[in-house]
Parts: sequence; C-alpha cells; structure tokens
Amino acid sequence: MNILYIWDGDYPWDVRVEKICETLNTNGHSVHIAARNLKKRPVVEELNGLIIHRLRTYTNDKLNAVFSFPAFFSPIWLKFLDQLVVENKIDVIIVRDLPMAIAGIKTGKRNNIPVVFDMAEDYLAMIREIWKYQKFKGLNLIVRNPFFASKVEKYTFKNIDHIMVVIDEAKDLVISKNVTQDKITIVSNTPMLEVFDIKTSFTDKNMELIKNRYSAIYTGGVQLGRGIQFVFDAIPEIIKEIPDFLFVIVGDGYAKEILMKMMNEKNIGDHVLWAGWVDHKNIFSYIKNCKIGIIPHFVSDHVNTTIPNKIFDYMGLEVPVLSSDAIPLKRIVDEEKCGLTFKNKDHQDLAARVAEIYHSKVPFGQNGKKAVFEKYNWSQDTARLLKMVNNIAHENHRN
Repeated sequence: MNILYIWDGDYPWDVRVEKICETLNTNGHSVHIAARNLKKRPVVEELNGLIIHRLRTYTNDKLNAVFSFPAFFSPIWLKFLDQLVVENKIDVIIVRDLPMAIAGIKTGKRNNIPVVFDMAEDYLAMIREIWKYQKFKGLNLIVRNPFFASKVEKYTFKNIDHIMVVIDEAKDLVISKNVTQDKITIVSNTPMLEVFDIKTSFTDKNMELIKNRYSAIYTGGVQLGRGIQFVFDAIPEIIKEIPDFLFVIVGDGYAKEILMKMMNEKNIGDHVLWAGWVDHKNIFSYIKNCKIGIIPHFVSDHVNTTIPNKIFDYMGLEVPVLSSDAIPLKRIVDEEKCGLTFKNKDHQDLAARVAEIYHSKVPFGQNGKKAVFEKYNWSQDTARLLKMVNNIAHENHRN
C-alpha cells in the first residue's frame, strides 16, 4: 500500500515517526511523510527508503514559520495534503497528534481513504500543563487553548477511523471518551533491540567523569514539568550517603537557565553535569556508563497516559530505573522489578530511593534488560502496527 504519515514538524527527526514509517516500509509498503520545512531542506527527498515531502519555503524566516504553521484549517496544508494523496495514490493516512488531526480526517474524507490518528500523547492534558508550568504567551490563546483543543479532540475521536495509543492507560482514556475498543491499537514507544548492540563505545570529555562517579542520568527535554528541580532538591541529602554522586543531564530546553540558577543557589554544581544535546545514537553510551536512570516527571493527567522512550532505554541497557510514581511508570517498574519509584514531588523520598538502589542487592538492571528483550521491544509493536494497517485498508476496500 501507499501510506502517508502527516507530521507537524520538520523531518528528520522524531524517533516514533522514524520507527513507524521505516517499519511499514521494510514490510512492503511505500511510505510518504508530509512535513514542515523550517530548516529549508529539499521539498522532496528520499531518506532510508522513505519519501519526505516538505512544504515550500520562503526566504523570510518569519513568513516561513507563519505560512507553514500546522493548523488543521490551513489552506496551505490542506492543498499540500490533497496533492500528495492524489499524486502518490495514497491508500491510508496516519496523522500524528491533535493539531493536524482534523486536516488528516478532512483529506481522507475528500479522497475516500481511511485515516489513523497516532495519539503519541494526551495533547489536551499536555497543553494544560504548558499553561500551568510555562511562561504565558499570548499566542497560546489561539494555538494552545485547552477549550479549542477539547473541541478538536471530540471531533477527532468521533470521525477518525482508528487510533494508535502508546500505553494501556491511554487506551482506557480514549475508551472513556466514547471510542469503542475495536478502534484502538497499542503501538508503544518500545525500542528496536539492535540499538542496544553497542559495538564501539562513544567517548567524549564527560565519559571518564561519568564512569568514575556514582552517576544518575536524565535524558530528555529540560523543562520544569519534568521534575529536574526535585532531583536538585534531593542532591544535598543524597551526597551525605553517596559523596561522589553525579547527576547527568542529557538534553536541552527552555528551563536550563532557571535550573542552572537553582543549582548555583544550592551550591551543588560539583554534583551536576550538563551534557547538553547529544546525538541520539550516542545517548546509549551515556546511559550505559551510569548507575541509575532517572525519570522525575511530575505526575499529571498527561504523564499518567503516556510512556517515555527513556524507561525502555534504561532497562535495555541494564540500568536500574528510578521514577516518579506516575501510573504507567510505576506499573512497569513494579511488575518487572527493574528499579524503584518515589512519591511525586517528594525530594526526600527521591533521595531515600537513590540510597536504597545504591545499597540494594536486587538485580534491577538485569530484570529490566530481561523485560525489554522478552516483552517491551519493537517487534511486539510491529506485529500490532502491521495488523492494524492491513485491517483498516481491507475494511475500506470492502466498503
């Protein structure tokens, strides 16, 4: 089949988009990705067997950003998607996340083809968190307005042909909003097992320091809602028990300056390593050389219905997991005995759990690796993805 994946950002890169599209491609489907083009790349490009179609660009960066903004009512996007569907004889559309969901649905209806909504996260809950934790921006009244988003979500759930979610808790959420179970498939954020086959260890100026200290790593966005500040609060307690403790932060984001100021005020700079942005393929060397993988995310409706890639990265690399007690994270950590969880926003409990892992004889790392290699890996999700796409296409063909 010819499949169009609608992605509202620049491509490359997104790990979930890549896994889904390359998996469909390697299993015989022709896959096209419709993408934004803020980085002014070629409007058509082939990457690893995928055909990337990007919006045309404008010389002026501000105009480029405005005209390519991913809004479901954008005439530029709607014309772009219709052309791609017709020119490439598209059989199935997959649209990622809520902002472009209605555009995908409308394109599908106009061309009489089925549309799948890839609900990588609870977008409505996410924008509520943005309003809560990030500095208010006037544009949010229009583009990240929870009231408008709730209307878009309601329309999407009513009119979409099928929904992909990442975790059981997200499936339960969608069912609670009057979507029947047969219209939902779990395609999670699990890793491909080959990513753990690290033949040559990446090294840089940070690696020796990480190896020689009791290092705990966080990978991902540097945002206030990710709970990094509570790790900072816990560090003075942790170093009483583990003097060489080092908190390694791999990633970047809007809150870095705020958090660095907090670090300096607490005088814990000797126990924090800012690695910054690291190429994805090299992140695994960072993780592998650490003693704990931390997921300190605040517990919220958003976090309770998604699952971060990093939990499986930590587990697959045999690193004990220390996570906040968000529902899906706690369920996996407890079931697989691959680490411990701490009470949400409780830095004292966080510190106590670090010490517990430090002294524990439980093979948390081995348990996590076993669970990933037997259960939480992309081969399981591949089977569900392929079955879902084939069923939808055949059902549409019959109709």
